[in-house]
Amino acid sequence: MSKYQLGDQVKFLNQIGGGIVTKITDDFVFVQDDSGFDIPMQPEELIRMADQKGAGKLFNATMEEHLKGKGIPLPASLQANKAATQQPLTPEEEIKQLKSQVANLKDQVAKLKKQLSNVQQQNSRTLSDNILLQHETSPGEAEVDLHIDMLSERPGDLSAHEAFEIQMHYFRLCMNHAFTNKMKKVTFIHGVGKGILKDEILKELKQYDNIHFFDAPMSKYGVGATEVYFR
Repeated sequence: MSKYQLGDQVKFLNQIGGGIVTKITDDFVFVQDDSGFDIPMQPEELIRMADQKGAGKLFNATMEEHLKGKGIPLPASLQANKAATQQPLTPEEEIKQLKSQVANLKDQVAKLKKQLSNVQQQNSRTLSDNILLQHETSPGEAEVDLHIDMLSERPGDLSAHEAFEIQMHYFRLCMNHAFTNKMKKVTFIHGVGKGILKDEILKELKQYDNIHFFDAPMSKYGVGATEVYFR
């Protein structure tokens, strides 16, 4: 849990500046500076100013007084900040400060990109572990359309037997993932056609002991879908 809270006034530890905490994530504390920009900072790069809200706590105290009261020497970086803020910044100093903030933002953006990449890779692995995620309609429930044009980019190039084998392979794959990931219900849309696909699906479903299956609601699917419930 972060030691910072929304609204806290903070100073940057290793550079001039500071602001108000506007957002807190697991990795960053976002600080809005005087220019109105939210700057992502790591918690250890910040020092919180004295709490101005709680009764019995320091009130209108500077960071120097706060640290001095605790017997903690003022860090060299804060001494530099203090000296720098006693007079207006020169144009050169202002440029240097802005360059420092830009460099810090680039560093934080690089870290965020790395974090995003890790999350995307993890989600990709999760999706491959449970193919039903892409068919999920609500938690624990999925709807799988087995029409061949939903499973193949070039259905017209397939023979009837090839199309049937692809459909059955995908059906079996979804059933395996449903058991592995403890799904509650999967609706398979197999269509009517000559009934071959439906008959084969029903034949295989009868081999399972721990499921129930029924015709899906006719008002929604006609007679071309089967609902499978997992115990």
